[in-house]
Amino acid sequence: MFVVTLSLLVTTPGVLAPTNPMGGFLMKDVILLGAALFTSGEALRATRGSVA
Repeated sequence: MFVVTLSLLVTTPGVLAPTNPMGGFLMKDVILLGAALFTSGEALRATRGSVA
């Protein structure tokens, strides 16, 4: 779902304009994607540390 939203950021002109009401909605998904990647990285690092 995040990837589809990110494709909208790239292909829709003016989506990040300050006057666009949907800009905040799309930026929410970008922030959630960053949090998901950070959390998965932490989990991967924790499992690799416990196996070794």
